[in-house]
Parts: sequence; structure tokens; C-alpha cells
Amino acid sequence: MHIRKRWVARLGVVAVAGGLLATVGLGSATSIASSPLGALHKATKSPYVFAMINLEGGPVTFNEAQQGAVAAIDYVNNYMDGINGHKIVLDECSNSTLTPASSATCANQLVADNPLLVLGAADIGGAGSFPIWEQHKLAYIGGSSFTPVESNAPNAVIFNSLNIADNAGAMAYAANTLHIKSVSIIEANDAQGLGTGQALESMAKGLGMTDKLVPISDTASASDYAAAAASAESINPGLIYVETPSECSEQVAAIGQSGYKGKIAGIDPCAAPPAIAAEGSAGNGLFYASPFVGFDSKSKAYASEIKLTEAVLAKYAPKNIILDAPALNDFASIMNLRATLPTIKGKLDEASILAAFRKPGNHPNWLAHPYNCTTHLVPTQSAVCQPFQQVFQVQNGKVVTLDGNWVDGAKYYNPSVT
Repeated sequence: MHIRKRWVARLGVVAVAGGLLATVGLGSATSIASSPLGALHKATKSPYVFAMINLEGGPVTFNEAQQGAVAAIDYVNNYMDGINGHKIVLDECSNSTLTPASSATCANQLVADNPLLVLGAADIGGAGSFPIWEQHKLAYIGGSSFTPVESNAPNAVIFNSLNIADNAGAMAYAANTLHIKSVSIIEANDAQGLGTGQALESMAKGLGMTDKLVPISDTASASDYAAAAASAESINPGLIYVETPSECSEQVAAIGQSGYKGKIAGIDPCAAPPAIAAEGSAGNGLFYASPFVGFDSKSKAYASEIKLTEAVLAKYAPKNIILDAPALNDFASIMNLRATLPTIKGKLDEASILAAFRKPGNHPNWLAHPYNCTTHLVPTQSAVCQPFQQVFQVQNGKVVTLDGNWVDGAKYYNPSVT
């Protein structure tokens, strides 16, 4: 475990590479120079501390979630007067063992700094940390909905669905737009992967597709990837869905080497630049869903947010950031917090913060579909506020938006059907 506090912005302009941003294109130097950062307006009041636990330094890591949050915080602190004039300090602890015990240790260390709230990130140890958050009456805002713990916590507001609605969005696109009738699902052979595989199977059945589940170990060898590809292809599926976060490129490459000619779908780590390079021609045509608009979007409704996000990331993000959904979730969570916390009259505490985000109706959601935390549209994710996704595809080494329509596949998910 490692605690880091982020007090000040890094200096200098860096190039950004990774995920949607790199593959869709950041834009020219001229466009960055004219981007709407605005005039400097630095926060000068005492800090608001945001606690964060993130998976870093272990077998599964999401450094980009912390990096996305820091970039947005640096922008808000330097150009938007922080929040109510208070600068944001990110107090982050890394869970490198992927265990609830590690998250509990982190949480106990973080609450000693009297945080205002917990900024959600990418952690699967919430069973250890959430009792501590609840004991200290801390609201948990934003981040990625990886496990049932944070996805259903009474003190959580999570703007966009991952693990359920993104997978469901890609499956719905396969069935309803591509008219695919059968799917093989290659799942990670661990608790997280098997649970997601069961959810995908339920979605397939809800969409009228026949399916087959194929588990694969996180210590797989080349022969294991080949065997999983052969097993997946045994039902002659119209689609092979790869749901192995740490093994996307190896598994997609093995599917290509087998001679399979059908469609391949997956999760957005399968479309990060390093994964695309490793997958070779097999990854060309792979599609996936994400809750965020692509930076190639033609939607006028998101044009100013896209332009500002590009400029902020160019100034404050590390050049090797993987700009996937976890990264954008934390960037957007900071922007949503900046928009909402100043509207609260009186003391900022768990009750007032949760009430502000749970007001009825649709509310602006940075780079994503508006959120409404009273509708509960995502099965098994009662704390998640919107299910809608965009669908993207790898085309000749770049990620492009397919049609720009919002897809809600979560309605096809029935957890009682597997």
C-alpha cells in the first residue's frame, strides 16, 4: 500500500497517448493552443481532501484512473478556483494485492486525514473499505462500478455503469444491429471474471442469442489461449466476446491465428494502443462499448467538453496515459463534483452531498449521457445512475465511433437468468 497526496499541478505540456484519445486523435498544436482553458483562477483556500483507493502495482492495475482524476483536479485547482475557492487534494492509497484486507488498511489510513468524501476509482476490495467509509459517514462519489459492493452501497453515487451496462451495450449492438444469433464468451477464471461471464450469458439469453462460456486462467500460456479459441469456435458463433481484462491482446491474437472469420467484441482494455499493436490484424474490427463519447464525435452537444478535455489532458496528463473508461470515469467525476458541490447550501457532509446528486431528473454528466440517480436502470447496480453507452470499433489501428447513438443494453440483463 502506498499513500500519495496531490497538492499542486505538474508543470509543462505533455502529449497524451492511450485509449480513445490517442487512437481518435488529440488534434493539432494550434487547436490545443486555442482550447478553452481560460484564464488562471487558482484556488487559495484550505484544501478539500478527497480519499481514493485504486488498484496499482499488482497483477491488475488501473493507474489511469488516478491519472485521470489528477489531471482534472489540476485543472479545477488552477483554472476554476477549485471548489468554493478550496483546492482539491487527492489522498490516494494503492491496493496492490486486490484484496478486501488491503482496501481496509488503506481506508483506515485515509480516514485519519479527515477527507470530505471518497472519490471512487478502480478497486475490487470494497468489501473491506466500505464498512469504514460508512462508519465515518463519507459519501463515495464516481469511479468505476467493478463489484457489487460499491455498485449497491447506500452511501455511493456512481455516474456511469461499467461491468454491466458496457458489456450489455456491446451485446445489444451485436444482436440488434448486427443481427448476430450466437456468441461464445471467453471469461477470466476468477470470481470477478466468472461473475461477469454469467452476466454476459444472461444478456445473451435476454437478446435471444445462444451462447457458450469458456473460462481461461490469468496464468494462461499460448497453448491455453489457442485452446480457448478452439473451444469458443466449437459452436460456430457469429461473435466471440473476450472478457479478460489482463489478457485481451493474447486472446484476441489467438482467435485470429485460429482462422476464425466471425465478429470479435470485448471490453475497452482490448482497444488500448498497446493491445491493438499486440493483436495485429485479429483486432481489426473488434468492437466494444463505453459510457463516454469518442473524441471523434460529431455531436454538437459534447463539442465544448471534448475540446476542454483534450486541452486539460494535454497539459496535465502523463504522456503514456491509457485513456479508457476508468480514466475517463475519474476525470469526469471531478468535473461533475465541481459542477454540483458549489450548489449545496450549508455544510458539506455525507447527507448533503448525496442529496445533491440524487435530486430527481436528468443532470449533465461530463462526456456521457445525462445521469438520473432516482431511476435505478441498471440491474444489480442500485447506486449507478445511468446505463447508456456508445459503441466503438478498431479500424486499421484506430478506434472510431460507430454510429454515435446511445445504446441501453442493461434492460436485457436479468440476473435470475443464466
